[in-house]
Amino acid sequence: MGKPALSPASAAHSDVTGLGGETPTGSASESSAAAPGALAPAPGPIEMKSPVASAMQAELRALALDPSNLPPIEKLDAKALRGVMKLIAKSLGAKCGDCHAEGDFAQPTPRKRVAAKMWDEFVVKLAFAADGSPIFCDSCHQGRKKELDRTDKKALAKWMDANFVDRLKRKDDKEHDCETCHVDMEMHFLSRWAGVEL
Repeated sequence: MGKPALSPASAAHSDVTGLGGETPTGSASESSAAAPGALAPAPGPIEMKSPVASAMQAELRALALDPSNLPPIEKLDAKALRGVMKLIAKSLGAKCGDCHAEGDFAQPTPRKRVAAKMWDEFVVKLAFAADGSPIFCDSCHQGRKKELDRTDKKALAKWMDANFVDRLKRKDDKEHDCETCHVDMEMHFLSRWAGVEL
């Protein structure tokens, strides 16, 4: 199908802890490690699990949301947004304070920025290739903040092709490949979304 393969070097992006993405290195992660919603290095290898059908479709419908046609996160009204945040936390096994600054839930944090972009770019725009069924945060995270093991870059690239490229598709019916997420094969896009300079 002409999908670009991730080389070990291009797959070598680090992880935004708690988000299944990249971890910034050096002073950026060290200086923000203690702040609410900050990014910090994640613990070692984890078991990677293939995306599964969301168990939260009924809960999304209870919020008057169609799991197959979710709006961008900024279009959610306050009631739906509060409900969605609870579902995101449940999907990741997270607590409110993992993303929000204590006493100021409106304050932007790296994890809030990444969660919003994951919603808009993945949950809103992707579905399962086999039957078009919707994905949600729990489809990939399955109760874990971190879902990818980056210790073996070749194995990670192969796993991502099998699970994120082959098993998912774009809802707009355009070709789905590595560059759907890694635009121009940018490996550190989650750090960019978080507002962390590498």
